[in-house]
Amino acid sequence: MLIFIKSIIWSGEKWGNNSVKFWLLLMVMKTIKSKEIIAYIFVLAIAFIPFFQIQSLADPSLLSRQIYIGFLLLLGLILFGRYITQFSFSLPKPLIFLCLTWLSSAVLGVFYANNLPELWYTSSKVALYISAIWLLYIIIQSGQITIKHLSIGIGIAAMSACILLILEIIEKQEAGTRLWEQKNLYAIQSVFGHKNLYASFQLLCLPFILYFFQSKQLVIKSLSIGLIILLLLSIALIQTKSVILGLIMSVLLIIPMASTYLWKEQKGKFKLAMLAYVILLLTACLLVYLKQEKFTLLLNNDTIKERLLLWNNTLNMIQAYFPFGVGAGNWQIYFPKYGLQSFMQTNYLVSDGYTTFQRPHSDFLWVLSELGILGFAAYVGLFMYVLKRGIKQLQYKTIVEEKVFILGLLITLIAYVFVAMVDFPLERNEHQFILAILFCILIGSDQQKKDSVGKPNYLVVIVLPILIASSLSYGLVRMNHEKHSKKIIEAHALANWNKLLKEASKINKNVYSIDNYSIPIAWYQGLAQYALNNPSLAKQYFTEAYHVNPYQVHVLNNMAGMQEQEGNHDAAIKFYDELLSISPTQPDAILNKSAVLYNQKKYTSAMDCLYAFKFDESNTQYIQFLQAIGYAYLKQEIEKNTASSNQAALQSISDPKFVVFYFTWNQAQGHTFNELIWPQ
Repeated sequence: MLIFIKSIIWSGEKWGNNSVKFWLLLMVMKTIKSKEIIAYIFVLAIAFIPFFQIQSLADPSLLSRQIYIGFLLLLGLILFGRYITQFSFSLPKPLIFLCLTWLSSAVLGVFYANNLPELWYTSSKVALYISAIWLLYIIIQSGQITIKHLSIGIGIAAMSACILLILEIIEKQEAGTRLWEQKNLYAIQSVFGHKNLYASFQLLCLPFILYFFQSKQLVIKSLSIGLIILLLLSIALIQTKSVILGLIMSVLLIIPMASTYLWKEQKGKFKLAMLAYVILLLTACLLVYLKQEKFTLLLNNDTIKERLLLWNNTLNMIQAYFPFGVGAGNWQIYFPKYGLQSFMQTNYLVSDGYTTFQRPHSDFLWVLSELGILGFAAYVGLFMYVLKRGIKQLQYKTIVEEKVFILGLLITLIAYVFVAMVDFPLERNEHQFILAILFCILIGSDQQKKDSVGKPNYLVVIVLPILIASSLSYGLVRMNHEKHSKKIIEAHALANWNKLLKEASKINKNVYSIDNYSIPIAWYQGLAQYALNNPSLAKQYFTEAYHVNPYQVHVLNNMAGMQEQEGNHDAAIKFYDELLSISPTQPDAILNKSAVLYNQKKYTSAMDCLYAFKFDESNTQYIQFLQAIGYAYLKQEIEKNTASSNQAALQSISDPKFVVFYFTWNQAQGHTFNELIWPQ
C-alpha cells in the first residue's frame, strides 16, 4: 500500500510541477487520517474472505481462514486500538461472562481429554470467535465502523462466493458431471469446502444485503434485489435442506413479531411482503413436484437417516461422559466407540470404518458432548442473550428501516440456529466471523450516551489481545504440520514409504497428532516401517497410534496383526474383538481373526467368525480362508459325530469347490453347517 501511495505522489513529476506533488502528499495524508478510509481498509479485508485458501493444506479453507481472520482481527486491533480502552467498558457483562465460560469449559478439558493437540486446536478457534465478538462490538459501538461499511464488505464477499460457485458449476458441467442427477451435487465443494457450507454462509450474508434494499438510490436498491434473488436461487439449486427449511421456519416464526412492530407504519408493504412470500413458497413447492427428477437430493432421506444415527451415537457419548464431556476436539476420537454397524443402512464405508466423521452434524450436540453441561449452557445462553437483546431493540427503534433490518437479522439468527441443530457451521471460521457481526448489531449499545467515556474494562483490555495472539500463533504453528500431513497422505497413496517417514519426522505430535480424517500420524509411520521390514519400529508406532486414537478401526486391526505376528494369539484376538465390537462386519478384521483362530486350531470359532463375512467370490484371500477353514471345520465335525472316520465324507469335502458351494448355499438359506450335515 505504501508503494502504491508513493507511486501516486511521485507521478506528479510527469506534470513537472512540485506544487502538484505537495498537494498530492497533503491529500494522501489527509485521507489516511480519515476515519472513512480506515473503515474501508477493514471492509476490503472482509470482502476478501472467500478468496483466501491455502491449497497445500488438506482442507484449503479451514485452518487458512482461522489464520486469515486472526490477521483481520489483529488489523482491527491496530486500526482501532485507541478505542479499546475507551469503549471496552460498554461490553455487556453477561456477554463477557458467557464467552469466558464457553472458553473455560473448552480449556478445562486438558485434565481429562484423550487427545490434547485437538483440544488446544478447538480452544484456539473458540478464542478466535470470542475475540471477534468482543473486538467487533467495541469497533461498532465506538462508531469507527458502521453497519453500512460492514454490509458493503459482507455483500462483496457474498457476491464473490456466488460468482465462484457459478464458475465451479460451469466447470463441472463441461467436465461431464451431471450435477442434478442422483447425488452428484455433492461434487460441488465451493470456496467453503462443501455445498451446504456455501448455503449457510450466504444465509448469514442475506440481512446485510437486505440493508441496501432500503436505499433511496434506485441503482443500489436494484442491485440489492438482484443479489438476494441470485443467492436464494443458488441455495435452492444446490438443494441444502437445512438452510431452506431454516429460512422457511424462521420467517413463519417471525411473522407475529413483524406484524406487531410494522403493521401500523407499513400495513400495505407488510401485506405485499407476506403475499410475495406465500407465492414464492407455493411456486417452489410446485416446481419441486413437477421436476422431481431434478431435486432428488432435496427429496432424498438418506442424510436424515445418517444424522439420526450420528445423533444416537452422540447421545450415548453424552450420557457416558456426563457432565464434563469428552474434551474439546475429542468427539471424533470417541465416536466409533458407540458402534458403526447401524450405518450399513446408509453407507457401508462408514460401517466398515473406511470413512469416518469429524463432527456429529449438530453444533449443539457437538458442544454438549465435548464441553459438557457448562460449555453447552454458555453456548446456548449466548444465543438466548443475543435473541433477547435483538427483540428488545425492536421496542425502541422508531425508524421503520431500522426495524426491518433488525427483523432481517432475527430471521437469520433463528434460521442459523436451525441449521446449527442439524449441521456444523461452528467448525467454519468465516461463518463465525459473520455471526459475530450479527451478534454485535443485535446486542446493541449498553451506553447511556454515545459520547460518554467510562472506566476501561481491564479484563477485556488485557484478555482480548491475548485471545487474538494465541489463536493466530497456534494457527500458524499448526499450518506447517498440516502441510506435512497432506504430503504424508499423498505419499501413502503412492506407497512412497521413505518420503512418508521423512514428512512425518517434521511433525511435532504435541501440536498435531491426527490428520483431518482422524487417522493418527503414528499409524502412517507404523505402516511405512512395516512395509520397509522394520516390525519392531512398526509395533512401536502402532502402539503410539493406539494411545492417540484407541477406537480407530485401522489402528486396532494393525495392533492385532502385530500381536499375531509375534505369536501372541490371545492378545491379537483381544484387539480384533475390540474392533468387531465397533464394526461387526469389518471385512479385514473378520478374515484376520478367523485366521488367528484357525492357527489356534479353534475351527468352530474360526468358522463362526468367517460365517459373518459377506460372500465375495472376487476376494481371493477370502476364498482361500474359506476353503482351508471350512475343510478343517467339516473334517472335525465328521470325525466327532461318527463312530469311525467316514472316509467317503472326508474325501468329498476335501474338494475346495465343495466347501465353497455348501458354505454359500447355507449362508443364503440362513442355515449353519451343522444343520446341513446333521439334519434333524
